Amino acid sequence: MEKDLVLDVAKRLGEMLEDRLGGEVVYTRSDDSFVPLESRTALANQKQADLFVSIHANSSRAASARGVETYYLNFTSAPEALEVAARENAVSQKSIHELQDLVKKITLKEKLEESREFAVEVQKSLYSSMARGNAGLRNRGVKKAPFVVLIGANMPSILAEISFVSNPSDERLLRKGEYRQKIADALYRGIQKYASSLAGVKVAESRPRE
Repeated sequence: MEKDLVLDVAKRLGEMLEDRLGGEVVYTRSDDSFVPLESRTALANQKQADLFVSIHANSSRAASARGVETYYLNFTSAPEALEVAARENAVSQKSIHELQDLVKKITLKEKLEESREFAVEVQKSLYSSMARGNAGLRNRGVKKAPFVVLIGANMPSILAEISFVSNPSDERLLRKGEYRQKIADALYRGIQKYASSLAGVKVAESRPRE
């Protein structure tokens, strides 16, 4: 199930960020529990996090849909992006139209551009890493959409769709620990590259794992 896949990837990623970058990782959840979407960014703000990453596995009515894509918060009129946002926002009480209006009122405009740059680095790393030996994987690019889980973040924030659980071949790959590790590695490299460009984020030197 998606909740199990993404938690496993998040834990693998968090371990690398702690071991290799010397960073402090705060998980919105560490077990099979549900945390309301609005509470996730609230926790990040409370902990004064430098970056916020929401990890998801995509799905589509078309079983042939494949690929990786990375989102940042903004309003959009793109039907496909709105469909993904509606699906990810399903547990929120707000409608997609209410969210569009809410996003328009967001005053943290400077974080939108930073989040877009963050998304670009992560998407680039995700696709370049996962496309190797994975014929047919599509680079679905960087997109913007009104995700509840990203609203209100005081730091650069993104949502990564790491694969399609609705695609039979992707599902087979996602069942393998080595593939989930490959995804975590790709996310790590994208985050590390973006973090190293931020003057306010102290990045420790990489060190080999024991």
